[in-house]
Amino acid sequence: MDAVAQLQETDIGQILQPTYNIFVPLLEPKREEITRARKTFKYGETERHQLDVYYPPHTDSEKHPLLVFIYGGGFVSGERTRPAPADLIYGNVGHYFASRGFVVIIPDYRLAPATTYPGPVFDIRDTLAWATSHASELGPGADIDRVFIFGHSAGGVHVMTLLLEPTVRADAQTSALLARVKGAVIVSSPFSWAKAGSTSYFNGRELEAAPLPLLRAASEEVVKGLPPFALITCERDPEFLKVAVSGTQKALGERGIEAPVISAGGHNHISVMVALGSGQGERWAEESLKWIDGL
Repeated sequence: MDAVAQLQETDIGQILQPTYNIFVPLLEPKREEITRARKTFKYGETERHQLDVYYPPHTDSEKHPLLVFIYGGGFVSGERTRPAPADLIYGNVGHYFASRGFVVIIPDYRLAPATTYPGPVFDIRDTLAWATSHASELGPGADIDRVFIFGHSAGGVHVMTLLLEPTVRADAQTSALLARVKGAVIVSSPFSWAKAGSTSYFNGRELEAAPLPLLRAASEEVVKGLPPFALITCERDPEFLKVAVSGTQKALGERGIEAPVISAGGHNHISVMVALGSGQGERWAEESLKWIDGL
């Protein structure tokens, strides 16, 4: 983590490649482990509708909850397997949590401008639907009734939208899927915008369709049905994301939801995920797993 500390910038665009340069060599020795544990499946019609499943090392007679990881990318970029030489990102995330007893699912989803709000959220819903209807593909120990979702950055926005957007959760089938979600971990996600037009993804609807406005407008019935939340803040995040995490905790509290904030010490916005499996900076993830164990 000393190399991360030497990156003075917090701007996400400026730290992206330098952070990859730090951790890609540390992940390379685990290439065979990561790729061996992974299988790819198609869950929808387009090329974006594919997902990777990472399997825990022991599946006989053990129960393994599902962990669905939704990556970020500012709503306009991102992929479950990046181009070489960074092609072990986000496989490192899948392998890390699979090695701790989860069946991990990492889907691709549609991006703006090819789709806009809430298109990617329907894709995440369809990922959950695929998982519950393809339990045999997840291994004999997969517990499809215990699902945990991790969302990083824009991925966290999609997770919260999945749980709150009325048009997404309008039907009984979706409600049944969401009832399987037993906890959500949100990593450095912006949940509100100061003005409409901040991003093409929302199509000018930020002030009503961002997660915090949705949370404030949600019925008591919806709020009571939400899973527990844990929020992750990175020490070297841009200031607006630190403010966003504290604002999210406050907004959840106003609706009667206590959400612990876990600090990812030493991490920037990129390293928090790409360091997993490297042996460095994993404490925040271990604390998240302890939180899950306590639910």
